[in-house]
Amino acid sequence: MADVEWQPLPPLWPEPAVWTDVGEFMLLVFTQDGVPTWEVSRRAKAGGSRDDLIANGTADTFEAAKAAAFFEATARSSE
Repeated sequence: MADVEWQPLPPLWPEPAVWTDVGEFMLLVFTQDGVPTWEVSRRAKAGGSRDDLIANGTADTFEAAKAAAFFEATARSSE
């Protein structure tokens, strides 16, 4: 995961909040009510109207949430 470049989410998200792409998946990691939360969505196909949420969860730390999102995306990429 060291080579994954996380980008900040827009200011409307509570800090810290980041996103990245892994293959066909978009990963979001943010805090919700002070809890590190992660989501993995499949990017919409060209002409599609929205991304599909395929997995989400919470973690004890923000770094653990990033690792969980990355793990889920890479595990699903190999399916």
